[in-house]
Amino acid sequence: MRIRLVDRYIGRVALLGIAAVWVVLTSLYVVFNLLSELRNAQADYGTGDALWFVLLTIPRMAYQVFPVSALLGALVGVGGLAAANELVAFRTSGVSRSRLAVAALAGTLVLTAPVMIVGEWVAPAAEQQARAFRLSEMTGQAIIGGPRGMWMRDGNDIVNIQLPILSADRGQQSVEFKKVVIYRFDEGEGLTAITRAENAIHDGESWVLESIRDVEFGRDAATAKFTEREVWPTDVRPELLDSAVSRPGLLSLRALWDYLVYLGENELDDRMYRVAFWEKVLFPFMVIALVLAGMPFVFAQARSQSIGVRLFIGMTVGGVFMIVNRAFQKMSGVYDFSPLLTMSVPILLLGLGAVIVLRRSV
Repeated sequence: MRIRLVDRYIGRVALLGIAAVWVVLTSLYVVFNLLSELRNAQADYGTGDALWFVLLTIPRMAYQVFPVSALLGALVGVGGLAAANELVAFRTSGVSRSRLAVAALAGTLVLTAPVMIVGEWVAPAAEQQARAFRLSEMTGQAIIGGPRGMWMRDGNDIVNIQLPILSADRGQQSVEFKKVVIYRFDEGEGLTAITRAENAIHDGESWVLESIRDVEFGRDAATAKFTEREVWPTDVRPELLDSAVSRPGLLSLRALWDYLVYLGENELDDRMYRVAFWEKVLFPFMVIALVLAGMPFVFAQARSQSIGVRLFIGMTVGGVFMIVNRAFQKMSGVYDFSPLLTMSVPILLLGLGAVIVLRRSV
């Protein structure tokens, strides 16, 4: 019974510490993001618009800062117990350091689950709406993001780009538009035609549609025709569409999987989407590894460490891990290694190293 009470106590302290740091870091990101947006304010994009845009990006920012928040929060929360000699009392009563670390992990996982829900369902939708809102306010061009790609109005027509695909070649990113559907309307007659194209390409001067199927609706019947290529008469600027495309890291797991299936079936470059997919899958394991990595610093000379020192240690550990993790991600692109392998190695090394240190410490 005593062990269970200790577990719950340590878990609650870790949870509260992580939640506090998470709120602080997210708030700082909000302030800095708002200041950045205000510098870009213009006649059609004022302070209220910038504030609304930043509010829509909060779920994404909260999701992205959580791993580091978990590390820092665990150091602050559990480290506070060490500074107050409470961990010494637990150790004297027979509770091992490994058991205390597991209890802190349990509190961490209580928050990790809802954060993953935010990252899967809330953040992607909110981020799409944020990008669409800023573009519509700055340019007057309405673009809406959703589960079926991007929607926009082009004169009397409604355009749906179902698969905007981001690719990278030698460090240069580009956007390709697949499965484009154009609903053509006439002011007096309503829907007059539907154009479906496999690709939309901008050749530097104009848009060109490829593999087109046109269905035109007459008074008595509908007629269909197929065309290999034709010019798409539109004033939509390519840079406008590029900036509206959600980057792979901001998509949900389901959306990433759909992209991977399509890209694989069509033998297209899917490296950026594979990296983003496995990064999301491995998210909880990264959080666990970071919290475990902070525990040895909590138990080592914790009484003499101030909160500032513990935060500095946490930022150092987190910063080094992020640098190594990004380096391994780059390796997967340069040498065509499996993203699952290259992204798992830093997490496994960090987690196993922390476990070994904890088990050797008495």
